[in-house]
Amino acid sequence: MSRYTWLLDPGHGGIIDGVYQTAGKRSPAFPDGTVLYEGELNRDIVRMLLNLCAGLKDDGSQFKPGGHPLWHPRKAEIIDAIDIVDSLEDISLRKRVTKANALHAEKKNCIYVSIHANAFGNGKDFNSAKGVNTFHHYRSATGKRLAESLQGHLADLTPLRDRGVRSNDSWANFYVLRKTNMPAVLSENGFMTNFDDATALLDPSVRSQIAWAHYAMIQEIEENGL
Repeated sequence: MSRYTWLLDPGHGGIIDGVYQTAGKRSPAFPDGTVLYEGELNRDIVRMLLNLCAGLKDDGSQFKPGGHPLWHPRKAEIIDAIDIVDSLEDISLRKRVTKANALHAEKKNCIYVSIHANAFGNGKDFNSAKGVNTFHHYRSATGKRLAESLQGHLADLTPLRDRGVRSNDSWANFYVLRKTNMPAVLSENGFMTNFDDATALLDPSVRSQIAWAHYAMIQEIEENGL
């Protein structure tokens, strides 16, 4: 039985007229015209993570003991996980938090995980800022525990630069960390505005590594608690 209910929030961005084009949530265009959209990226990582929590490979088949180095038979029960954004449209931070808090009031033991990609600069040109950060509210000891676990797994399992853990200070005063009524963590999985990071984030294998890093954190907390 799952110790917690994991509320997965696939960050910003959404569909407008059938295309991911939410303003400001994308990479600059690559030379071939390709653009990385944060909404598509975040939803793909959450999709992979939901499969892992259900004991499923990306192709929908069931994991078996020994089928992956991070898949432990004694931890192979189904983990209760919910995608709180159940549409392809972008929804406001207020709606995300309201839904998460309602679920927590009902289920009593929820953890909020907000999955993002970062950006820097004017958004029109690639620049040098790169890597992964994990954030928690500065007053939340349980949030800090989540962030330290997740950042460690992101550093170990992905090729992205380790930028460390940060608390929710004036540099990044995230609404979802301030307003959720439960332990919460927010990951920034590479910079869409860095050519190397954006190239990596277009690669399905790197997206899978990011999903596995989040799943490794979930396994760790499920086993040891907060």
